[in-house]
Amino acid sequence: MNSIAVSLFGRMFSNKAMLAFDHHMLTICQGNSTRQISWSDLEAPPSFAFGLFGQTISFVTAQQNHTFSLLAYGAHRKLKAEFERYWVNANEAKLDTFLNKITKLVKQRYLRQSYVSRIQRLAQQEHDRWLPWIKISPAFVLVDKKINVLEQYANWDAALTQYLQQKYVTKQLNLHHAFFDRVEANPLTLSQRRACVIDDDNNLLLAGAGTGKTSVMIGRAGFLVQSQQASYSDILLLAYGRKAADEMDQRIENKLATDKIKAATFHSVGLAIISQVERAKPTMSVFAEDEKAKAKWVQQCFESLIENSAEYRHLVLDYFSKYYYVEKNEFDFKTLGDYYSYLNDNDIRSLKGDKVKSFGELYIANWLFYHGIDYQYEAPYKVDVKTIERRQYKPDFYLPEYDIYIEYYGIDDAGNTAPYIDKAQYHSEIDWKNTTHASNNTHCIALTYGQHKQGKLLNELEQALLSASVKTQILPLESLLESLKETGRITVLAALFSQLLSLYKAAYLTDADEVDVIKRSLDAKQTTQALALLKPILSNYNAHLQQRGEIDFDDMIIKAIEYVESGKFKSPWRYIMVDEFQDISQPRARLVKALRDSNKGSSVFAVGDDWQAIYRFSGADIKLTTEFATYFGFTTQTALDLTFRFNNKIGEVASAFISKNPAQLDKTITSLAQVAQPAISILRRGNKAPTTLNHYHSELPELANGAIDDVLNAISGTVCKPTTVYFLARFWFQLPTNADIKAMQVKYPLLKIQSQSFHASKGKEADHVIIIGLQKGKHGFPSEKVAPAIIEALLPAPENFAYAQERRLFYVALTRAKHRAYLIVDMTNSSCFVSELIAEHDIELDEFTSDVDQLHSADINCMRCDSGVLKKHSGRFGPFYGCSLFPRCGHKEKSCEQCQSPMTRSRYTGFKLCINTACNHLVPTCDKCGAEMVLRNSAKGQFWGCKNYKGNDPLSCKNGKDSKSIQWPELA
Repeated sequence: MNSIAVSLFGRMFSNKAMLAFDHHMLTICQGNSTRQISWSDLEAPPSFAFGLFGQTISFVTAQQNHTFSLLAYGAHRKLKAEFERYWVNANEAKLDTFLNKITKLVKQRYLRQSYVSRIQRLAQQEHDRWLPWIKISPAFVLVDKKINVLEQYANWDAALTQYLQQKYVTKQLNLHHAFFDRVEANPLTLSQRRACVIDDDNNLLLAGAGTGKTSVMIGRAGFLVQSQQASYSDILLLAYGRKAADEMDQRIENKLATDKIKAATFHSVGLAIISQVERAKPTMSVFAEDEKAKAKWVQQCFESLIENSAEYRHLVLDYFSKYYYVEKNEFDFKTLGDYYSYLNDNDIRSLKGDKVKSFGELYIANWLFYHGIDYQYEAPYKVDVKTIERRQYKPDFYLPEYDIYIEYYGIDDAGNTAPYIDKAQYHSEIDWKNTTHASNNTHCIALTYGQHKQGKLLNELEQALLSASVKTQILPLESLLESLKETGRITVLAALFSQLLSLYKAAYLTDADEVDVIKRSLDAKQTTQALALLKPILSNYNAHLQQRGEIDFDDMIIKAIEYVESGKFKSPWRYIMVDEFQDISQPRARLVKALRDSNKGSSVFAVGDDWQAIYRFSGADIKLTTEFATYFGFTTQTALDLTFRFNNKIGEVASAFISKNPAQLDKTITSLAQVAQPAISILRRGNKAPTTLNHYHSELPELANGAIDDVLNAISGTVCKPTTVYFLARFWFQLPTNADIKAMQVKYPLLKIQSQSFHASKGKEADHVIIIGLQKGKHGFPSEKVAPAIIEALLPAPENFAYAQERRLFYVALTRAKHRAYLIVDMTNSSCFVSELIAEHDIELDEFTSDVDQLHSADINCMRCDSGVLKKHSGRFGPFYGCSLFPRCGHKEKSCEQCQSPMTRSRYTGFKLCINTACNHLVPTCDKCGAEMVLRNSAKGQFWGCKNYKGNDPLSCKNGKDSKSIQWPELA
């Protein structure tokens, strides 16, 4: 043991501690005590500093800082290099262990982000022990290469991470090349193989339609086991439903030759968690599996509450009178037709069943009905006041018992009308009505939109009726409720509450959350009222389950989350794989995250496609996919970009169509099958008799007009072996029945035909698809029926892009086809999606013949409401064209007298033109009453007279024009 010499001053203070050393340790001697510190216990080699009375030596251990002064002035020259060499020799093994651990980690495992963070932290600590002093130490030559590696690790950047990850992936792809070649019928693609190997803490695989995501799920599970990274029990494979899980199990057994990896559903996992924690398997309610049974129970509970609680009855009637429909401000629509479409699509009717033309009229009608006042809606005025320019006057309401009329005017307090209404003309109409009532001495109560928006409408109505000595007698509640039952509204509302039960329970709301739900709802009053009706049903429902010792699926997920997050259940799974992730809801995502966090080192592998997220109505939140990393943390995102299903022409249209929504994740899907011609064909046909007699059972317009047979004939003419065909529609009732399909199978024996709703077709494929039901409206596509405000408030936040989910649903429908997609559509009432495809994409339009009204549908928009389309009808005086928004819009036009085709006023001002280009019949219109003009003879020669000329009849229009004065347009 060598002693460290002290300075002259040090020798003067004999009670100072003395230091000794050898190549194993430092020894501190003070008095009778001795302490030994090995070189490996020092954080770094001792450092030397000059002082006035001698040199100072300092060194640090994990427990203490040591400083010794008054050493000989030349101590550092003699000892510094020697100490550094001793320290290096003692700590080199520790450095080797650290570097070898990292090397082993990056070779044997995919370099996860959590590993990188940990390596960076530890590398920085080791770096601080060795640097910068080692670079100028003679001992550097002993560890120079290792120090260079350490510096690289300490200065870790994204490029190094990517390099090591790619190196690992390449190595694994080579090692397991044979496995990836044979795990499926065809060798996996490079993208599929990479997705199997990459294993970050959180992984999102974006798998486009037909790109083989199930092959990746199976391949990844097999790779983890084969590479000895996981045992079978380490893997949790979550499928969306039992059927999907069973199909996955079958494929795993067939491809991996094992039944030890079992796909689970969220519900089965929840059940297992609860069973383990409670040491007993919970009893599932029949309502968990049988929605019809649940809906029936809810309706019975609802009717029982109505029958047994006077307070609840009043709440129900108040809801039906004021809150049953989602009110939209008529001033917010672009056209009158858009407003009428909203009323039509959502079947806005009074308690009596009147198809009213505004919400103000709705509340007036319901108030009158509720208060026992007999009324007639839009009955003809008792005095005949029709003229050439004006039809017979029909006030909004007439009370026959009191001979009182009620008019509801769409003007605010300032007299403004909705932007699509001519203000001056509207006020002129009001003045005419006021004058008419005054001149005929009839009593009319005038009410306004402004009063409605201020909440004064019904008070004003009541006061006006009291002033007119109108007696009110509230109808017996029993009569009102019986009327609601007869019209089916009680059943509809009960069905709504059945849906709300699950949404409300799944939302897991606190009192504060419920306040937020009301605040963010589209109609706070409607939501508050609906909650007031729901709460007693919910209370009875939970009590029913509790009495029977049962739980439902929502209880199961919520309980499972609580047990995992509280630590009562520790996840045994290190690899959590979730299929169809785009369909996941917030509670299920929370369960996945809790399972990951309960087992340190677990990873999440989510497979999904935000382009196919179509289940918001059941609680699925697309943002959990599009903003995956925000919820789960740092994520490695990969994609499958080669589809084995649809050809390039279908892919080009479908991809461009879905990508119009900027919120969808950007993807490029390449098709294995390449064709040169458009593969989406549109057959345009309206309601007309087929050219041949059909023998189908249902009355679908696409069957009745022969369009379906035309498409099936076209497909049959191109195939010589069995070929699959899917009929697809937004709703099941829009599809051919089984009896229809049987008839088709006889007629087209090579075609294997099925019907699927858009939702049911997800995950399936056919050689050809025929998409029907592509109209506007309540049951149109996109569906324009508005959900109650409380439903919207309990669902994930809606997207800003119009019809975002319906757009994804159409993408799903288009991408079910392998070879060709056929769209059958009536262009006079066509989906806006069809119009978009025709205007912006490479679509086949000439495969089938079309009538003129189908080719020129844009020319026959209703001139009155601006959104309806003129549809052909037959009347007492022959064929005519009426607005599709009838009865709210009653506009009519005569058909072409030469070919019976529709005529348009939109091309040439002052003229009606037949849209049939083979006819091109052109007639001037009367600038007084708007009717067509006819060429007549007089003593002065030919002239154009109004068709409404009826001699000296008061309704006769005597307007005429000299033939020479008419400026005939040059037809294009």
